[in-house]
Amino acid sequence: MKYNKKILFSLLACLLFSFSSISSAEQRSYGGKVGQKTLRSLSNLTLSIMEVPKGMIKTTNDSNILYGLTAGTLLGAINTIGRTCVGALDFITFPLATKPIVQPVHPWQSYLTLPTSYEDVFVLDF
Repeated sequence: MKYNKKILFSLLACLLFSFSSISSAEQRSYGGKVGQKTLRSLSNLTLSIMEVPKGMIKTTNDSNILYGLTAGTLLGAINTIGRTCVGALDFITFPLATKPIVQPVHPWQSYLTLPTSYEDVFVLDF
């Protein structure tokens, strides 16, 4: 059991360090762009469910609690599906260095300040 906890802790630490910021020199290279796209796709695939509470909270703050619980849940579910599809598309096409499709790039960025929006697909990042 202790062995499993060590492995889980190591994987969690690696995941945390992989989402840390990367220097601007590395980000301009092809490898840096592809690496960022891969991390972006994995975060969108695994954490897209964070869109449901975001939609509920944001809609409740904009209107009332009843509308927030109903329409906010629906909005969050739609954005969850959208972010999951974008993550899968980015994961499949990771060798192509493209600009992010979904804004904010990661589900936890600007959590309650920016609404989730989708931009053009396959805009190459030169």
